[in-house]
Amino acid sequence: MDVLQVTMYGGHKCLSCTAVESANDCNHQMQCDENELCYMHHYISESGSSGFDYGCATQQVCSQSIGTIFGRRSEGHHAKCTLCCDDSMFCNADLNCSSTPQTPSILPRECADLKLSNSGVHTIYPYGEPSKPMYCFVDDKGHIWTAIQRRFDGSVNFYRGWHDYKNGFGQASGEHWIGNDIIHAITADSNYALIVLMTDYNNVTKYAEYLSFHVDTEENGYRLMLGKYTGNAGDSMIIHNGQKFSTYDKDNDVYPGNCAQIYKGAWWYSSCVDVNLNGLYLRGPNSQSALGVIWLKWHGYDYSLKTTTMMIRKY
Repeated sequence: MDVLQVTMYGGHKCLSCTAVESANDCNHQMQCDENELCYMHHYISESGSSGFDYGCATQQVCSQSIGTIFGRRSEGHHAKCTLCCDDSMFCNADLNCSSTPQTPSILPRECADLKLSNSGVHTIYPYGEPSKPMYCFVDDKGHIWTAIQRRFDGSVNFYRGWHDYKNGFGQASGEHWIGNDIIHAITADSNYALIVLMTDYNNVTKYAEYLSFHVDTEENGYRLMLGKYTGNAGDSMIIHNGQKFSTYDKDNDVYPGNCAQIYKGAWWYSSCVDVNLNGLYLRGPNSQSALGVIWLKWHGYDYSLKTTTMMIRKY
């Protein structure tokens, strides 16, 4: 079982990093909301390694009205659900901890729960009920990933409002966004990695992987938290780490204007964009700077990628 140490202190501009060895290794800052505190989470895993998460967090509120139990804290990893009320280890969908033992759901909450050998569309239960079709990807190492975004032909309009990005749109077998509520529900109870696969019009594929990936609640703007980067596409997500999600009808970025309206997408915009994977499908080189499906450190602002797939898996 992990050893947890949680520290909070007042302030509105906080360090923002995950899975670093010390505060000296964290060079990114984020602006917190008025009702948030700076957050430090120290953990020691079963293997004996020590790490820290830094960011913004609301003060924990314990609820007597708990929701459906979806499982226990994962062993061997630091948990996103912090100890609550009476130190119970059971967590519900709202990440409040229950003092009433209940039988966790055995329904698959994400693709890795299905023990698959082939990629394709499968049914999962991110909230326990109802079910949701998801595209599951099995890589050459046998790792099972849950797709949260896919683009490959421009058949689906991604310039949409907050409600659509909250609930998801498109079909699992085609272009789609699974929904910010589901992304939060899946990533809230354990540690997840994110991988972004990208292909250009020369059919060259690059990737960017982040050791830790977490999306906060709607109340906190679906704030993005990313860990260490590896890959060959270049780390273009630096300015987006720690940012809230924005759409054309809900501006949460730190720019005086509305980045989602300016760049015709929806993303964790800062001021404004180095990545715009939900931008316009412009098909390769173009003169509409940063309006396309861009990854700055690969093809710059004036090239819209052919395919993108964002996938997550537990680690």
